[in-house]
Amino acid sequence: MQQLTFTEEIVLLALDDKTGAQLPLPVTALGYGLAGAVLADLAMAGKIDTDAQQLTVLDPSPTGDPLLDPWLALITAETNPRSVAYWLSVLADRRQEIEQPALDRLIARGILKRQDKKILWVIGLRRYPTIDGHERTEVRTRLGQLILGEDLPDPRDATLLSLLRGCRLTDNIFDGPEFSARDQRLATLAKMDLVGREVAVATTEAIAALSAAMIASVPHM
Repeated sequence: MQQLTFTEEIVLLALDDKTGAQLPLPVTALGYGLAGAVLADLAMAGKIDTDAQQLTVLDPSPTGDPLLDPWLALITAETNPRSVAYWLSVLADRRQEIEQPALDRLIARGILKRQDKKILWVIGLRRYPTIDGHERTEVRTRLGQLILGEDLPDPRDATLLSLLRGCRLTDNIFDGPEFSARDQRLATLAKMDLVGREVAVATTEAIAALSAAMIASVPHM
């Protein structure tokens, strides 16, 4: 089977193994995680490059991947230099346009199945349970061994770990006491990728802004 993209892996790992429901994440966190995954996929394909100041298009030609090409075209159409943080914000606002095609492809690959339920015969609830769990188990095992061990990750695993930590998914995926004891190791590994670091900053800032807005909206006696 063709290797999953970062985008597909983030979508897959954000689902509960048994129910297919999305794992509990801070508001906006998954949006930034998926935005970062798209940028990471484009960088891995040699289409863009990133540094602390700006994102640069290296090759505007389509990748041939419908999960990525709309976003490459969007980035290419921007005439002014923009930072990674800017594009994370733009793409995070269009989370559903990233997430749904990735879910559809995971279903087409036979990794997920679509299951519709009705609650009180009114509200439609859609879940995406895993069919056999192999892909999810494989990536969790591989990344878990990296966190608990001492080996340096390859560039792809470093990026994926950084994205997962940036959007707070590691709190759900690696939540045992053995992982809590290795939190500093995980933090160090997560800092190895620039896009993942920017995802963490954007997620933290968005959560802080939402929290401040909620506090401000509470009537004072």
